[in-house]
Amino acid sequence: MDMERRLTAILAADVVGYSRLMGKDELGTHESLKTLRTGLLEPLIAKHRGRIVKLMGDGLLLEFQSVVEAVECAVAWQKGVGERELGKTRDTSLRFRIGINLGDVILEGGDIHGDGVNVAARLESLAEPGGICVSRSVFEQIKNRLDLDHVDMGQVPVKNIAEPVHVYRISSKQALANSPPSDQAAPPRLEEARGSIAVFPFDSLSRDPDDAYLADGISMEIISMLSRVPDLRVASRPATLAYGGRKEDVWKVVRELHLRYVLTGSVRRAGDRIRVTAELSDAADRTQIWSDTYQRQLDDLFAVQEEIAESIVIAFGGEFLRDEWRRARLRPTDNLDAWGLVQKARAQNLPINGGATDTALQLAREAIEIDPAYAGAHASLASTLMQRVINGLSEHPDEDRAQALAAVERATELAADDPTVLRTLGNVLSNCGEHEKAVRALRRAVEIAPFDFHGWGRLGRTLAYGGDEAELREGQAVLDRILAAAPNHPMVPYWHYFKANACVREDRREDAVKFARLSTEAQPGYSGAWVTLANALGQLGRIDEAKQAMKRALRANPAMTPQHLAAQIRILAGGRQELADKSLSGLKAAGLLD
Repeated sequence: MDMERRLTAILAADVVGYSRLMGKDELGTHESLKTLRTGLLEPLIAKHRGRIVKLMGDGLLLEFQSVVEAVECAVAWQKGVGERELGKTRDTSLRFRIGINLGDVILEGGDIHGDGVNVAARLESLAEPGGICVSRSVFEQIKNRLDLDHVDMGQVPVKNIAEPVHVYRISSKQALANSPPSDQAAPPRLEEARGSIAVFPFDSLSRDPDDAYLADGISMEIISMLSRVPDLRVASRPATLAYGGRKEDVWKVVRELHLRYVLTGSVRRAGDRIRVTAELSDAADRTQIWSDTYQRQLDDLFAVQEEIAESIVIAFGGEFLRDEWRRARLRPTDNLDAWGLVQKARAQNLPINGGATDTALQLAREAIEIDPAYAGAHASLASTLMQRVINGLSEHPDEDRAQALAAVERATELAADDPTVLRTLGNVLSNCGEHEKAVRALRRAVEIAPFDFHGWGRLGRTLAYGGDEAELREGQAVLDRILAAAPNHPMVPYWHYFKANACVREDRREDAVKFARLSTEAQPGYSGAWVTLANALGQLGRIDEAKQAMKRALRANPAMTPQHLAAQIRILAGGRQELADKSLSGLKAAGLLD
């Protein structure tokens, strides 16, 4: 059979949630897709001189002689489908994801193969329902020829391709306006925010080093307050922890996280007096927008935090947005001593070891004794207890799980709409085998704080680890999107770890190895990623490599034994034995688990 190479525009399309739709109405879904294909799609493809390479049940692979015509066809495709499906429910409407790449392919018997096709398929998986993603090679061809909206998603690692692919999301406003509503979680686009801000840890200028918790705590509370502002994207605490203390590092982090504004400040305590200085700057030209200094009694600290947050809100959105924020704000506690203990407890939780978590537990319990109605104290207690369980530091894991669940449920009773509390609730529930409840809590958390990528990462992980097939795909999509949206976020090594475990579930073992290695390279001391790498290598039959990876895991955390991890995975699987077995099969194959 003759075989040739050629440069061509490749379009890959896939129906969103096809298995779910077929499960609800097999005959109706099949007939709807057939009618859509013959009545709309095939005429569009012919009009734009495209060729259907193959049909794949719920997907199509096409090639076009012209990149411009491929994109025009895709835009008309999404617009036409949106108009036809408008008015249908989420359980009956057909929606597509589309990816387009310009690449070299091998033509063999009418079929096409090669990296060019693989990239198009991966671009399709990154697209939103009703959306289109294209490679840079495509974007360069169309940017001055077609009047389309676009978003630069940056460099994205793709399956079976050595180098990351530069991805752009393109759309016409009309197509988006006519798209049926999505039933899947999707982190908002960065450009949808009215503004974006990074609140960096305030500098402690006090003589007493023990006062450092005040500076860190103030910045954390301001982040929490601002996260409740409509349309304001606030960088999460892990993002700003990357700040190394030098002014040039501030601008580096802001640039990498695609942020517009920066809040920095300092705190000085002298006896019962406190002096707080805050400065808001525009990262675009590094000019100061607003600054102020507050000299108050220490007991007025909470009022100072609120005044700073209110000044920022007014700078962004004026009086109207300030009124919105005032209705949504929630002062965590009126007791400064309890608040200070929780800030110290959070600081103790950064190094994962038994001594530090013992101290964190003691501090959280003291805060609860002082103010039993302080939700943050109960959430801190729950988080620390669960961290001990997850990392094998607990002598009584079942008892600690029960205590963590009770503590976070109490926190939720006290602050039902606090996104940090809800995120903690979701984490505890998932680690107690309560998958559905965990997903509900995390969905609510990201609904309240839609630009908290840390929350989206937790949701993606939970969906991918313990969900059904549809949730697994949704979880993968969430993780892909936040990796594309925030490729330099400090949580990326953890998201790669989450991706690795999700790939294990999909039998994508090479991808699981790739993502696990990305995680271990960035954080060599993170034992969980080494264990996942060992499992994926074991599934591939690379036994010696698997054993070496497990040695690295035990070196990083001697308590993270395969037996302990097996117990954790069974819980995360929500009692679904087949999921747990798949996530452990590589360790068993390598002789690392009985």
